[in-house]
Amino acid sequence: MSKGNRQKIGLVQAFMHRPDLLVLVLDEPTSGLDPLLQDEFQNLIRETVADGRTVFLSSHELDEVQRLVDRLAIIKDGSIVVTDTVDGLRQAAPRTIEFRLPAEVQPTQFEGLDGVRVVRCADGRVTLAVTGPIAPLLRVAAEMNPLEVTARPTDLDELFLTYYRTGTPGADT
Repeated sequence: MSKGNRQKIGLVQAFMHRPDLLVLVLDEPTSGLDPLLQDEFQNLIRETVADGRTVFLSSHELDEVQRLVDRLAIIKDGSIVVTDTVDGLRQAAPRTIEFRLPAEVQPTQFEGLDGVRVVRCADGRVTLAVTGPIAPLLRVAAEMNPLEVTARPTDLDELFLTYYRTGTPGADT
């Protein structure tokens, strides 16, 4: 049987007896499944939870995890280092803000700002991890006449790596 067919059989076996507690320890649970079956898997997970049953899903496919779970735990060296919602983890983690500037900038121009850590500074771009207030950062950057600015929350892959390397979000890696 193909990997996709083996995955389908395993999923059918897991869901068919409608357990109150469903533990899925899957390595890439939707790997080998076509997009329609991947959607069906996600629907099955949501239906199971909506029916009042609990699903424990273990996976390193973090994009899929953040689409499916209400709460998650990160385990390092056999111990849980954090348990929270994806949104809760993101709120505690730094936001990434990048400026493209018309001239080279010295990292020291941002380093004095509360809650701002310079991640990278090269080629007219400065990437910052920000946990503090945004307004002081924007005032400093505005004086440099930025050409572009992008801001985004930390994604689950970055959060995982931060906890795995340091145990805390926003810590230097």
